[in-house]
Amino acid sequence: MKKSAFAVMIMVLFLLAACTAPLVVTRQPTAVPVTAPTNEQDCLQQGGVWGPQGMAQTDMCDLPATDAGQPCTDSSQCQGLCLAANTPGTGVCSPRTINFGCHDIMQEGVQMGICID
Repeated sequence: MKKSAFAVMIMVLFLLAACTAPLVVTRQPTAVPVTAPTNEQDCLQQGGVWGPQGMAQTDMCDLPATDAGQPCTDSSQCQGLCLAANTPGTGVCSPRTINFGCHDIMQEGVQMGICID
């Protein structure tokens, strides 16, 4: 009797283990940093938009992000921001390197709101 109860218990443990997949978190690579030009001519030559940005209206270069639209879980994986998507825990890299205003972003797989002035 003891052997059959032990066997049933082992079988239940195997079934429970099969029902729960382990959570595997794979750290995504960090994005290649972007150094924006500090003058209008160089900015425009690199496909950027030059002009006043943010609340301070400081002239600066907003470059297109080369990783735009790529999946991400954190903004460290993007040249711009990791914008929240419709899929829980994931986002997509922003199309631009400068992202003033308010956005829903992903930070370590968690959606949060952020406002950049």
